[in-house]
Amino acid sequence: MSPIYRSRRAVVPLLLGVLLTLGACKRDVGPEHLARADAKHAELVERGVPPKDPAWDAVIGELEKVPPDSKVFAEAQRRLSRLKELRTTPLPRRPLSRPGVPEGGSHSLDERGLDPHDHAGHPGETDGGR
Repeated sequence: MSPIYRSRRAVVPLLLGVLLTLGACKRDVGPEHLARADAKHAELVERGVPPKDPAWDAVIGELEKVPPDSKVFAEAQRRLSRLKELRTTPLPRRPLSRPGVPEGGSHSLDERGLDPHDHAGHPGETDGGR
């Protein structure tokens, strides 16, 4: 046998071992998807986008891309279930008064014929009979 043929035979198992080693060292992409979901989540919360808005689909998509064998899979599933729960839960009613809005921002008291500045009869808001 020629020396070139012997060296080729030795290289084949070496290359096969390297390829198997690279395949076994699979990179965990879960943290990347979770980080992208966090960034989108923070941006939507900052803008005050309600959970039912279609903009949240991007966050859900990133969380669903986290593979089951990822070290952050459990956290992604927890966040995904909470977000889906928020999307199906009805929002609470708006308050009658909102800070920073002139006259409280509600005409409901006026519609009932009550003066919005009249606090008579409300405990803690009177002068105690003085």
